[in-house]
Order: sequence, then structure tokens, then C-alpha cells
Amino acid sequence: MGLTASWMEAVVMGLVCGLVFLNLPKTLAGIRSREAALYIACGLQGYLVLLYDIYRLTGPSLALFDREHSERVVGVVPWVISTRIARLLLEDVIVPFLFSVIYYFMCGFDPDASQFFRFYAVVLLNQYIAVSFAMLCAAISRDFAIATLIANLMFTFQSFSCGFFIQAATIPVYVRWIKWVGYCFYGFAALVANEFSGKFYDCPESGGPSNPACIQYTGDFILENLSFHPNWYTVPVCALLGFVVVFNLSATLLLLFWTVDVQVAGTHTAKNADTNGSERYQDVSGMKKEKERAKSVDIDVDLVDLALTVTIEKTSLRKGFTKVHIPILHAVTTRFEAGSVNVIMGPSGSGKSSLLNLMALRFKSTPLTRYNSSGNLLLNGFQPDESELRSLCSYVTQDDNSLLPYLTVREMLRFAAGLRLPGSMTMKEKNSRAEEVIRMMGLSNCADCLIGSEFVKGISGGEKRRVSIAVQVLTEPRILIADEPTSGLDAFTASSILDVLNGLAAEGRTVIITIHQSRSELFPQFGNLLLLAKGGRVAYSGKASLMMPYFGRLGYQCPTNCNPSDWALDLVSVDLRDEKAEAASRLKVEEILDAYEPNPSAGIELNMSDESKQRQYRPLPPNLVRLKKEPAPFYVAFPILIRRGLINFQRQPSLGIARISQVLGLGLVQALFFAPLKRDYIAASVNIVGAVQEILPLYFVGMLQNVALYPIERDVFYKEHDDGAYSVEAFFAAYVCLEVPFEIISALLYSLLGDIAINLKRTIPICGESLGIIFNTLFQSTGFALNVTSVLLSVGTFMGGLMSIDMIGFLQGINYISPLKYATANMLPYTLQGMTFTCDDAQRLADGQCPLNTGEQVLDLYKLNVDPAPMLGALSRYTVKHVSS
Repeated sequence: MGLTASWMEAVVMGLVCGLVFLNLPKTLAGIRSREAALYIACGLQGYLVLLYDIYRLTGPSLALFDREHSERVVGVVPWVISTRIARLLLEDVIVPFLFSVIYYFMCGFDPDASQFFRFYAVVLLNQYIAVSFAMLCAAISRDFAIATLIANLMFTFQSFSCGFFIQAATIPVYVRWIKWVGYCFYGFAALVANEFSGKFYDCPESGGPSNPACIQYTGDFILENLSFHPNWYTVPVCALLGFVVVFNLSATLLLLFWTVDVQVAGTHTAKNADTNGSERYQDVSGMKKEKERAKSVDIDVDLVDLALTVTIEKTSLRKGFTKVHIPILHAVTTRFEAGSVNVIMGPSGSGKSSLLNLMALRFKSTPLTRYNSSGNLLLNGFQPDESELRSLCSYVTQDDNSLLPYLTVREMLRFAAGLRLPGSMTMKEKNSRAEEVIRMMGLSNCADCLIGSEFVKGISGGEKRRVSIAVQVLTEPRILIADEPTSGLDAFTASSILDVLNGLAAEGRTVIITIHQSRSELFPQFGNLLLLAKGGRVAYSGKASLMMPYFGRLGYQCPTNCNPSDWALDLVSVDLRDEKAEAASRLKVEEILDAYEPNPSAGIELNMSDESKQRQYRPLPPNLVRLKKEPAPFYVAFPILIRRGLINFQRQPSLGIARISQVLGLGLVQALFFAPLKRDYIAASVNIVGAVQEILPLYFVGMLQNVALYPIERDVFYKEHDDGAYSVEAFFAAYVCLEVPFEIISALLYSLLGDIAINLKRTIPICGESLGIIFNTLFQSTGFALNVTSVLLSVGTFMGGLMSIDMIGFLQGINYISPLKYATANMLPYTLQGMTFTCDDAQRLADGQCPLNTGEQVLDLYKLNVDPAPMLGALSRYTVKHVSS
């Protein structure tokens, strides 16, 4: 997926940027667009690669390295070198080539081979710099928010000092030195030297380069205006190579000596926690009240000829649209009895998890993937509808993603009780129920400890599993389904989890679990057993204690002192070590599958009439469905989600600091470079426009803040929404309300720095407009992958009107749905209208006039001499529509 995303980013970015800068003219506006196009190649393209690589590194990549390095399995230097070698051809070389070959020729740069390959060399070096700098940022912090904060601040310094947004000679002296240590400066210098050195563009006056009126059309004048020398290419390229070496060495040293320690979780006591004497109640089977609740009718679950097929629509250039039908389950007939732990076993790919997902109604078809099931699922001989099945059944998924790491066990269960238990119960009763489940699940000793995560030490893996089960037990389900609850746990912990499940089954519940590989001491605790082979076919169904005698009658004896679970899995697995073993094992598996029939000798008696075997709805008796599950109303869920979000956020102070620092840092850097803006020709042609353009990257800040915070909240919401806990509206409203204070504070701080410190035209509308822009841009959805989102935001940034002046009509139409178009068309006129500019004698034209005298002339050049008030109204409407959607 990472390789596909990288290729996609290069191709899409090349195509879209190429369309934006398609066949650039050689006019004054076209020359400015050429400068922008070159900046895109060396700056923005590398920035997208930087963000995506940080995202990958701060995910499982460095987490796995840290674990293996701490165990002395892998060294730092081999890991760094192997990472780069692994991505050398298919990513580090091909990605910049794909971008370059598409973008260069679409822009209309000179079709000269040597000029193209010099262009590609710079883009290639920027690719290596981006991935090396990403490793350095991730080596400093494994937290995505902190790593991107470092990357953003550093890149902001880079982009401001490169010479595109602000003329290099006008940068304040106290920060002018930064350009010499910024790779963007050297990359931009090499590209503009490659493009403009010795060139002459389409001057409307006759006389060629010697005509003073055509001075603005000569490449050397353009380079001088940017404070670069003609043909200055070799030195910048050597400097870029130096950055690759320095960043890789720095990252390697940090990984060697900057060790990452897991934080130890403290104890956080929940308010009003009734902890007195709770440790005395640890026995699951000793809960008298729970036994009284369990006196309702036991429910046996019968599956009759249950089958599942997935249909996937694929596209290819050769075959076009094709449908692929993949059988997942084949005629599964079995019974899961109440009062015992029913186990589903089978090798990988046998459909164990798919069977549970089908029973729990978790499959959701999409336009390209459709799930088709047949057969019957019966409860005590009756076929339930979906609402009845959801009310009776709770599902514990294989991972613990539904647990928030910065909440304590008690807080997690109390919030879950508030969301999942019926509105007829008071909050005191819900909290009391949470405390009962804590005692019942043996969680009293860790009730006030943080749940924890990979980087924050919390409760153990077995305790997390108990918490996940406890969340589902809160609603007193009659059927409890758990997908591999012992996976990844040691023998003792796995045994304790199975003890918990046996205790829950002893209270009258129907417990159904999958186990991939079980220890021999756990096998006697199994009740009914369903053994699946590849393709979802049944090899055995019945009492676990009768499995070995059944296979014995087929001629397969379990050796003495052999784990029955491992032996059974070997029986139904195909040996792929060599062709002979594969053929023999396939024949054995087929014989076992052909021999199986759901009959009393296999330990199963369905005793169903022909009528009950038909797929039709028969209502369940009232005593089977005692409590119908319904999502918590908005007025109940919203305040609970707000409280939970506040607690979760308060325990992550670094996240809050990083969120505000992203915006504050950008504003401070902008003030350092632009303050105070002058009123001369350089300010008119470059600096003021650059200052406004540099406000638009706040779009990226919103995305990065969203990626740092939203995915965890989203994953928890997906699990809780699948459980029917609360609505999408409640989650979204709570998330937005928690975001608003940070956006307002960030917007006010940036508005002060962006207007007053820089010395833009000071009017009431521009301050309010800045607040509106930032408030809008910081609300971004993470519905797309990070790479796709980055590309879309990048395109919106340079389509705003300041970097590409002469876009094709189709893109100009698309630009009307971008908020940045209205932001630019609002801010630039407020800034420039009514301004006058001066110039020195060397910059004057042949008639003695300055190239640009007034702000209106600058606006005419960028085709933005419009009334800003309607643009502010359009931006406001867009903001409301975007947030409400």
C-alpha cells in the first residue's frame, strides 16, 4: 500500500500540477508562473514526500525497529541502510522520475534533454532529502504530532528563505543566513538557473534583449530580481548532496543514542469512584446478582447450511470490468450451546473470523465488494431479525482498538455504561453496573490505572482483553462472541481469559470464540467445537471431548502427549513444503471433509423441523429478548463524549502544545522574514504576494492536526458505532466542539502576527478575514488517506491564484469549489488596494516609470482586482457548509 500511495502521489501530483501550469506562456504573468512551477518541483513535492514518510515511520515501522533494537536483534546502521536500499529503485528513484517526466513537459519547459535531466537530478535529490529529513524528525519523536511540528517549522524556515516568496536580498539580516543552511534555497537556485540562464522571453516590444523596455523578459534580469546568479547550478547540487549525507548521519546518531522509553502510567482515580472494599470481589462465578440476572432462558445457536461468498469487481486494461467470486464459508451446520465455551478452530484462511463477523452482522457491502450469504441462523429454533440479534449478541473483536489509552479502566467502563445502557437507568445505576462488571471481571486491582498504548505503559495485554470483554458484558448479552481472545497472550494469561469466559458461560450465556492455536491444557475447557478447513468447509462439529474418538474411527489417532488442538489443525491443513507432501495432505483433507456429516455420531443433534430450516422470519418469544439495544439519544451521548474527550485530551499535554505551536510557529517565522514589509517594487512584485501566499499553507496545518488526533477517536467510534452505542451526529458534534477552542486561540495568535507584525494594510476587515480563513482551513476531514489529502490540499494551495495565473478554463471552474480561491481573492485586494510603490533607478523602465506603481497594477497582474467583500461572504458560506457536511 505504501508503494502504491507513493506512485499515486507522484502521478497525480504531476498530472494535476501539469494541468495547472499547462504550457506556460512567456509573458510577464507566465514568467511569474514559471517561478512558481519551479518552486512546486523543489519545495512542495518534497514536502508531501516528507509528510507521508513521517506518517509511515511514526507508525509501525519505527515501533518495530525500537522493539527489535532493544532486544538486540537489529542494529541502527544496518536498519537505516537496508531501509533506503529496499526503497531505492521502486520508490526513491521512480517516484521523482514519474513526477518529473509528467510535470516538466506538461508545463512547457524547453524540450532539451540536458535541461530535463538537470531538472530531474534536483527533484531526485529533493526526494532523498525529504525521506532523510523525515527519518531525522521521527528519530527525534515517535509522536506524529511532534514529528510533523518539527518538520513544519523547519520547512517553513526553508520555504521562506528559498527566494521565491520573499526576495532573498530583502530578508532581514538577522535571518538572512538561514538560506545558506536550507536545502530549499539550493534546490530553487538550481532550478531557476537551469530554466532562466541566458533565456529571452516574449517581449511585446521590438529590438530583442537590447531594448531597455524588454529588460523584464530577460532571464538574467529575472535571476537578478530573485537574487540569484546565472548558471549557478553545480554548487547548489553539491550542497543538496551534502544535506542527504548530513540528515542520514544525524538520524543514525539519534537512533543510536536517543533511546525511546515507554512511559510508565500513573494512577488516575475517577471522580466518585467507589473503591472501598472492591478488591474483595474477584470471583466471577461468585456474583450472586449476576447469577440472578442469568436465570432467563438459555439460548442455543444453530447454524444450518450457512454459506458466505464475496464478490469483488476488478478493473484491468486488458479485461475491463470483471467479477471475482470468492467462497468464504461452505454449508456450515453446527450448534453452539449455552452454558459452555464454544470454540471455532481452523488454519489461517479457513473463515473463522468471517463466520463470527457474519453472525454478528458486521459485513457491509460496498459498490465494489458485495457479501452474499445463504442458510439459516436460528436461536432455539427461531430465526431472529437483525434488531433482535443485535440486542442479544455482543462482539469482542480481535484487537483492543476500542479502548482509549489515556483513560483508566474505571473511566472506560463508566463511559461505556453511560453510552450503552438504556436511558431508563440513572447515571448512578449505570456507574453501579460498571463497578459490578469491574469486580466480576477481576479488574479491581487495576481499575484506576491507565489502559495505555505502545508508547504509554498501562495495564497488561491480558487485562486489556478483560476490559474489552467487560465493555461488551455491560449490557448483559445472552450471546457473547469473541474473535481470538487469547491471541498474543502467554499461557497463564490465556488460561485466565478462558476462565473468565467459562465463568460468563456458567451464568447461562452462549459464549462463542475462535482460537487459532491453543495450548493443550486449555482444550479440556472447550464445550462444543467447530473445526474448519480451508475454504470454510466443516471437518468436525460436536463436543470437543468427542473429537479425537471421531477422527480415530476415521483412522487418524492422536499421538500420546500431543496437543489435541495442534494435531487437529495439522489434520485439516495442507503441507506446502514439497509437491509430494502437498498432494498427500490434500488427499487426506479431502477424505476428512467428505467423511463429515452433521449427525449424532459427530456430537450434534439439531432436531429441527423442515419448516424451521426454511429461511423465513419467525418472531422470537418475548422471554428471549428482554432488552432491546438502541443507540443512546443525542442528548445523552453528546455530554458523555465531551467529558470523555476532555479527559483524554487533558492527559496528552504535548498534543495541545503541538497543535498551537504549529500555527504559532508558522506565524512567528513569517513575522521574522517579512516584518516589516516595505513599499518598494520588490515588495510589490514579490514580498507582499509571497506573504499572502504563505498564509494558505495553514490548510496543511489543519490536516496534520487532524491526523494527529482524529484517527484514534475515529477507530473507537467505528467500533462503538458498530455496537450501536450512539449516532454519527453525536460523535461529530462532540469532536467539533472540542476542536473549536484550539482553532479560535490559534487563529487569534496568527492574525496578530500575520497582520500587525508583518505590517500589512491594517483594516478591521482583514483581521476578521484572517480569523475566518484560519477557522475554515483548520477543520479538515481525514476521510482520504494522508497522501491523497496532501495532494488535494497542495493543488488547492497553488490554484488559489497567486502561483498559477493563467490556468485552463476547466481548472478555473474547479477552483470555484476551493475555499483558498475566495481567501486569496479576499485577502490580497484588502492588502494592496490603495497602495503605491517606489523603485530605484536600476529598476525603472525606459520611460522612467516603475514596473509596478500601485497595488491595483499588482492585482491586475494576478487578475485579482475584485471587490473583496463578496469573496469574504463566499468563504463564510463555504465554511458553514463544509463543517455542517
